Parts: sequence; C-alpha cells; structure tokens
Amino acid sequence: MKTVKVSITLPADLVKEMKTLSPNLSSFIAKGMSDYVARERRKNALRASAGAWKAEGHPGLEDLSQIEQYVEEIRSGWRHEG
Repeated sequence: MKTVKVSITLPADLVKEMKTLSPNLSSFIAKGMSDYVARERRKNALRASAGAWKAEGHPGLEDLSQIEQYVEEIRSGWRHEG
C-alpha cells in the first residue's frame, strides 16, 4: 500500500496514551483511522438507505409476526453441522 506522510496535531495526553498501547504510532493511527472511515461509510450508507423499505412493497412482511414466520421458514432450511 502506498503511504503519504502527513502532519497532524493531537493532544499530548492522547499521544502519550497511544505510545503506551503501540510502539508504532503510524500503524496505530492508520488502523484507527481505517476503522473510523469504515464506520463512517456504514453510517452514510444507512442514512442514504433510510426509508427504502416500504411495507406495501413487501406483502406478507407487514408486521412482526409475519416477519418472525418468514425468518423461521428461511432458517428451517439451514443445516446445523456439529
């Protein structure tokens, strides 16, 4: 993966804490930012899809009991190995 050097300013106490958790601050910050970016992408996708489900578009799944029955039917076909 190509890397780019950046300069950021962080609170001193945060840097001190990070140093106690990892000897490599760059990797530590990169992992944390990667996780943060993934979380933000998921949140944005959820916001963008909010309201996409319409009960009238899914007859038979309009209330909780119908949804539970549907899930039971799907799961009944699953095999449990073990």
